[in-house]
Amino acid sequence: MKENKENIYRKIYKFLEKKYQVPEECKLIMAERNLTTMFKAQIMLIILGFFGLTSLLILNKGHYLESIPRFIYFGEYVVFGFVCIIASAKLKKMNFVRSFIKMLPTYFLFLYLMVYPMFILFYEKNTFSAMVVYACVTVNFPIFFDISPAVFTPIITVASVALMTRITKEYSFFISMDSVIFVLILYFLSFKRWANEKDNYLHHRSEHEYKENIENELQLAQIVQQGFFKHNETIYDDWAISYYNKPMAGVSGDFLDIYSNGNILNGIGIFDVSGHGIASGLVTMLVKNIIFQEFNNGQGDKLKSIIDRINIRYITEKGNIENYLTGILTRMNNSKVEFVNAGHSMPIFYSAKEDSAYFIEDDNTAFGAIGLPDIPTNFVTHSVEMQRGDELIFFTDGATEATNAQGEDFGKDRLLKSIFRNADRPLTTQVNCIVSDILTFIGNEPQRDDITIIILKKK
Repeated sequence: MKENKENIYRKIYKFLEKKYQVPEECKLIMAERNLTTMFKAQIMLIILGFFGLTSLLILNKGHYLESIPRFIYFGEYVVFGFVCIIASAKLKKMNFVRSFIKMLPTYFLFLYLMVYPMFILFYEKNTFSAMVVYACVTVNFPIFFDISPAVFTPIITVASVALMTRITKEYSFFISMDSVIFVLILYFLSFKRWANEKDNYLHHRSEHEYKENIENELQLAQIVQQGFFKHNETIYDDWAISYYNKPMAGVSGDFLDIYSNGNILNGIGIFDVSGHGIASGLVTMLVKNIIFQEFNNGQGDKLKSIIDRINIRYITEKGNIENYLTGILTRMNNSKVEFVNAGHSMPIFYSAKEDSAYFIEDDNTAFGAIGLPDIPTNFVTHSVEMQRGDELIFFTDGATEATNAQGEDFGKDRLLKSIFRNADRPLTTQVNCIVSDILTFIGNEPQRDDITIIILKKK
């Protein structure tokens, strides 16, 4: 029987420990919160102390000796108030302190607040007033402060026993029972508040850890993607290339690729995967391999046929992935550049001889994007003859749809003007100036899409 009782006690202890044992980090957070609240509470109590002292001086003229206990009591509010404020200020500056030490001002405040109803009960001999003050302190203190039940309940128990002896003598049995129920409710509220604070902390900590894990995964994915899409600076015989790629957040859904054989530039590609985040970033890595393989394996094929095969392979290999992509695949043939547009924005052509820039007109018969199995496509090949100094500028919609605080898009007209204004600059400077114009336009507004710009220049 004794062994069974011990087992029951052990089970109760384990339950209480599991339910109410709060991590040290959580206690420190609660202690810091208490120290912040302490300043406001103590200022109010100091004002109350001065008010009490002033009232005693006015109401007890010539009878100050009889009111010494009251003077002492209200004087304690002032003295202890300043002590707690100073202690709280010093403890807030101390980083490497146990939570119990930082909780001491809170425990001390509760203890000397509970002295007030005891003072009324034994010195003033007014049980009713003592009950009212006791109820106000015990109900309101846990609302404004996080106090451990291990401290709250013993103090409440001692004060309740002191009050109960008077209540049972002066009031009816029902008043006594109501007082007992009130105390039990206080116990319940104390334990519930403490458990809720613990649960909230653990919930926020798990959320924080989850966000940290996501951020770490995004950083890792960004590093992997950047390594995967890294292009070494290469000087090509007949062409110069400069580009800018800035993801909206971490991993980019835009990607560009350069196809070359030594110093011979064979082609370039710019693509924009639908969606954002890790999912679209992973898709870029999948589709990059497909495009790279099909482009290199189809050197003797028409560019349109290559894009068609890319579309079929991507639909087959992506399975249930919903992301599709738009883009332009370009191939060089001496001074002629041919490209196929798959649902993307048409590039801008800058003519050095005419010193003019304009959008290349799309074919009205072209339609479709890559990776939409239920939607037909008709990809059309375009060709441009380029002379020395001419440029082709490719971009994703993140450049033209960048939005400022007034909700205006940067737009194709501003992009065209920026390209024309900077066309006489070195290639890398051109790209930097165009990007600078976009970022200046949006100001402090967050970037809402990935931005990619490529300038291809004929030497």
